[in-house]
Formats: sequence, C-alpha cells, structure tokens
Amino acid sequence: MRSSDDPCRAIGGRKSGAQVIAQDFIKSEALDIVAPLYRELVQATRQEPLCISYELFTNQSDPGHFVFIETWPDRAALDQHCATEHFRRLVPQINAHQRAPCAVTLMDGFAVSKFMKEQEF
Repeated sequence: MRSSDDPCRAIGGRKSGAQVIAQDFIKSEALDIVAPLYRELVQATRQEPLCISYELFTNQSDPGHFVFIETWPDRAALDQHCATEHFRRLVPQINAHQRAPCAVTLMDGFAVSKFMKEQEF
C-alpha cells in the first residue's frame, strides 16, 4: 500500500486516467493479521462509486507479496479513494506489518496503434 502519512503521495501528479499497480511486502508471521484487513479494504473499495476495478493478488512463490491492480476514471477519483475512511484506517494497520516498503506505480494504457505499421491483409 502507500505511505500512511500521505498515501497518494507516491502516485505522482497525473490528472487523467489512473491505472495503479501497488505492491505490499508483508512479514510472513503477520499474514493472518493482515488478511482480514485486506478483505475489508477490497470489499469497501469495490463499493466506491468511482471504482472501475480493484483486484488483489498474492504471489504464488511469496505469500507475503500482495499486488493490487486498480483502475480509476481519473486522478481525482484515485485521490478520493485515498481519502476514504476505510483507506485511512486500514492502510496504516497493514503497513505496520511490512517487511519492505510498498511500491506504487501509476500506469498509462499502451496505444498499440501508435507503434504498429499498417498491415495489408
């Protein structure tokens, strides 16, 4: 997840379209503690009216490596998500069990047509 003092700080200043990959690295001894926190975070976030997609995955070879794939209509929606009660309450509780800092990346869609030459069929 993001830093507990300013969770959206790591996202950057983009103003349009927000696709996020957020990675958490949790201590193995804390997995049973964070699991219900993650469940609550995902369930509450999916209820947000501007949430397009909010998926949480775990690494098959490292159960303490959690990866969020998020889609928001714009940066303002992402900022609203980061300001919600559930986000502000749950993220610091999860972050208390980190074994390494989280990694957050804001992504743009790849415009395939810009990079492909016209093909004759």
